[in-house]
Amino acid sequence: MQRRLFVALVVAVLIAVIITGSLIMSLLRINYLNDLEDKLLTNSKLIRYNIDENYNITDFDRLAKNYSKEINTRISFIDKQGWLIGDSEVNIEIAENHFNREEVKIALQGRIATAKRYSKSLDKNMFYVAIPYNNQIAVIRLSVPLTYATEYYRDIFKYILISIGFGTIVAIFLGYRYIYSITNPIKQLTSATKSIAKGNYGEKVYYTSHDEIGMLANSFNIMSKKLYDNIEELKENSTKTKAILKSMINGIIAINNNNNIIFINPTAEKMFGLVEEDVRNKSILDILSDEELKNEIKELLESNITSKIEIEVYNPYKVLSVYTNIIVLDNDPTRKIGVVISFQDITDMRKLEIMRKDFVANVSHELKTPLTSIQGFIETLKNGEIKDEKVRNRFLDIIDIESKRLTALIKDLLILSDIENKHQMVSMQNINIRKCIVDLIEMFEKIASKKNIKIKEKISGGLPSIYGNISWFKQIIINLIDNSIKYTPSGGKIEIIGYEIDDKIHIRVKDTGIGISKEHISRLFERFYRVDKARSRKIGGTGLGLAIVKHIVIAFKGEIKVKSEVNKGTEFEVIIPVNSDNLYKSGIEE
Repeated sequence: MQRRLFVALVVAVLIAVIITGSLIMSLLRINYLNDLEDKLLTNSKLIRYNIDENYNITDFDRLAKNYSKEINTRISFIDKQGWLIGDSEVNIEIAENHFNREEVKIALQGRIATAKRYSKSLDKNMFYVAIPYNNQIAVIRLSVPLTYATEYYRDIFKYILISIGFGTIVAIFLGYRYIYSITNPIKQLTSATKSIAKGNYGEKVYYTSHDEIGMLANSFNIMSKKLYDNIEELKENSTKTKAILKSMINGIIAINNNNNIIFINPTAEKMFGLVEEDVRNKSILDILSDEELKNEIKELLESNITSKIEIEVYNPYKVLSVYTNIIVLDNDPTRKIGVVISFQDITDMRKLEIMRKDFVANVSHELKTPLTSIQGFIETLKNGEIKDEKVRNRFLDIIDIESKRLTALIKDLLILSDIENKHQMVSMQNINIRKCIVDLIEMFEKIASKKNIKIKEKISGGLPSIYGNISWFKQIIINLIDNSIKYTPSGGKIEIIGYEIDDKIHIRVKDTGIGISKEHISRLFERFYRVDKARSRKIGGTGLGLAIVKHIVIAFKGEIKVKSEVNKGTEFEVIIPVNSDNLYKSGIEE
């Protein structure tokens, strides 16, 4: 802009200078010619006044030469026939007749005449003034070469050109300064505007003038400050909104009125295997792969109301609660700008409901069976129909066995409930692993000896202690050893091995029992799951022992593995990490 203004200023100055110079030159030329005409006319009249009519022709020629020297002007005396009778520069004897000269014709008619023309006698352009006189001298004519005017014009043009050049330079310099003072704040405004367009909000223009541009700069600074404040507020609100949406456990997809995606949070990306950059501005109906889900969402969007559905999707299997909510403007609730779709993964919830129902059914069944037996035998005994003491005692033994089975079941249920309901261990202490296992082996040796089962331990010395609930840890070992004794035939053996690898305690309980087929291994840790239900009930199992073990191991942030082969035995391996928070070296007693 500054360059254009400067060029326009230079062009305007040059045009003005050229026009002004041309007018001045024209005026000077006119004034010069007028002055020259007046001078020649005055000199002509003076000559006419001083000439004696009685002069001879030779006197006129001499007189013309004398006067010419005084006034530096060609002087011609012409008679009525147009012949020269005296001339300061031309030989009158050979001179042409001047009767047809323009100025001479007019003068012979009794009028003063002027003319600018080429002189054949002198071979140059001349300026003539002719005045009428008496009978002998009909015309007195004075003339000067026009080269005088040309030289005069040249000198005047030179001085005018110098003046114009100097004036133009000064005008351009002052104009540039003025243009700079006007365009500089505009350039600052332009630069600040570009900077704001790039996201650098809050830019200011520093201009101290109190004119209109100064007022514009001040208004711009106020606008920039308000824009910065508004943008920062919008950024903060947007950041909070995005942070909330991204941290939500539900999948969120926002779409516009054309069903094109404008936002998708990480949960929804993970849920459907999408990437926001790849699906933004694409139709939600094009990016969903499950046809049933796509059709359900299409119906929800077409209904144009807030709604909810529950649907099962596959690959992978999920149960989703889908909510749609219309997005409207606060200042115009009737204007719809899009829809927010919320996806809640309730797969685990549905699984838990199924598990709860199965658990209730299993508990009811497990309780009902012994209670039915107890109730039946009690009614029989109460009726007094059994006289035989041995039969009566056998009934009482069965009642006792079923009662103990109920007690064991309730005890295991309470333990499992206690483990699941507590988010962290209580009554924690450092646990000497080797001492715990040795004590428990001694407790089980009497039971194992009844089945002629030998229990061996191979616990590495120097095992680090772990910090946790000692009762829970003992329950792991008790359930695993008890399980091995129950399913190991007479004459078998049980081996308990303990060692440390990479800050992890490995405890393996290995037996030579009946083993477990591969199809059952994945479900061993489910509540009330039994490989052989009849055999389990016969040996007094509750179906909760391994479920308890699994939950306790998880509480210790560990893992449990199973290896088994039918008729060869089973091995359970418990792996518990020893981290810096609960590491206590061996040798510290309980």
